[in-house]
Amino acid sequence: MNHRSTASFALAVLTMGALAAVACTQTTVVNEAAAAADSGTPAEDAGTSEAGSERPTTRVEGKSSDLFGSKAASYAVVDDETGVVVKVGYTVPVKAFSDAPAGAPFQDDLVLEMPKVARDQTFLNHVRVNWLTSGHGPSPYSAPHFDMHFQRGTIVEVDAIDCAADKRMPPSTALPDGYGAPELCVNAMGMHSWPQADKGSTWKGSIIMGYWATKVSFIEPMITKATLLEKKTFELPVNKPASTGGAHTLFPRRLTAKYDEAGAAYSFEFDQFEEID
Repeated sequence: MNHRSTASFALAVLTMGALAAVACTQTTVVNEAAAAADSGTPAEDAGTSEAGSERPTTRVEGKSSDLFGSKAASYAVVDDETGVVVKVGYTVPVKAFSDAPAGAPFQDDLVLEMPKVARDQTFLNHVRVNWLTSGHGPSPYSAPHFDMHFQRGTIVEVDAIDCAADKRMPPSTALPDGYGAPELCVNAMGMHSWPQADKGSTWKGSIIMGYWATKVSFIEPMITKATLLEKKTFELPVNKPASTGGAHTLFPRRLTAKYDEAGAAYSFEFDQFEEID
């Protein structure tokens, strides 16, 4: 994948067979409490595994919460040999999107922490999902859609964001290729920078970059309801800035929305992590 490409919606819908060919690892599944009890090292002899491995991994199951009557749950996947996080995301039944009510509050329909190992190692602390029944400006974001803000700050830190308190713009080093200066700030979210390629396009989904106090503060997959109800797997590239303005961390380069037909659910999963700062 060309990491310098824009983060606009990729029409390369993947088959589950293709995904299986890429994910050739043996995965052990443990809950977050079991992983923590093992002194921070993922357990190797608990849970279930998938055959056909090259490098063994452990999937750490995180917290769960309700989204429109369906259970959403976070997880992280850790390389057993290195202890490094290789995937982070959350799963949610597609029914949560189809059942989203017309009169839902627009902000924080779901607030869900990622597992501790992901919070410690990566840019991704928690996700906040917002359902916007009539979309929002600027063009072309008027279609009904879901915002999924993967925030770097803690829940308490993000709750405290007050746009009137800090109007400083991020430096150019914090803007990835294809993004301009932020055009919108929302309390308890931060400043939003849109992909420039979205303007004038037929929009289905893209990655929005977020900022607060001059630093990169969130990565936001923003996806139309119609796209999610197609029940297909798709990818969105995540363009990487020169610097987030914060401490050293792991920054993802891809978001894959994996649709599991058997479970009628999506996994929104970041991977291809790279070091930054």
